[in-house]
Amino acid sequence: MARRFRFNLQAVLCYREIQEDERRREFLEAQRLVDEEKVKRAEMDRERVGLQDEIVRAFEEHAPIQSVMASYHMIGRLEGAIAESLQRQHKLEQEVEIRRQAMIAARQQTRMMETLKEQRREEFIREEDRIEQAFMDELLIQTQGRRLREAQSVAEAAERQRALEAFEAEGGE
Repeated sequence: MARRFRFNLQAVLCYREIQEDERRREFLEAQRLVDEEKVKRAEMDRERVGLQDEIVRAFEEHAPIQSVMASYHMIGRLEGAIAESLQRQHKLEQEVEIRRQAMIAARQQTRMMETLKEQRREEFIREEDRIEQAFMDELLIQTQGRRLREAQSVAEAAERQRALEAFEAEGGE
C-alpha cells in the first residue's frame, strides 16, 4: 500500500495563505477608500460647475449681488473642500501603495511555501518510485533464483534418470 504525501509545513502554508488573504482585503479596502474620495471630489466638482453656471445666469439676468456673492462664497468653500479631498486622496493613495507592497510580499511568502511543498512532493514521489523499483528488482531476483533452482533440479533429476537407465542397461538392479 502506497504512502500518502504529507507536507510537514502545511500549517505554515495555511497561515501564510490566511495572511495573504488578509493583506489582499486590506489593499482592497484602501483602494475602496480612494475610489470613494474620488467620487466625493467629482461630486464637489459638479457642484462647483453648477454654481459657476448660476453665477453666469445671475449676471445675465441682473440678479441681486447678494446671490452672486453667496455663490462665490460657496465656490470658495467647495474649492477648499476639493483641495482637502485631494490631500486625503494623496494620503490614501500612499496607503494603497503600502498595502499593495504588503500584499505582494505576502504573496511571495505564500508562493515560496507552495514551491517548497511541490518540491517536497516531487522528492516524495521519486523516493516512492525508488522504493517500488527496489522492490520490483528484488522480486525479479527472487523469481530468477527460483527458476534457476527449478532448472537445476530438473537437470539433476534428468541426470539421475539417465544414470539410473544406464545402470539398469548395464544389468544392475
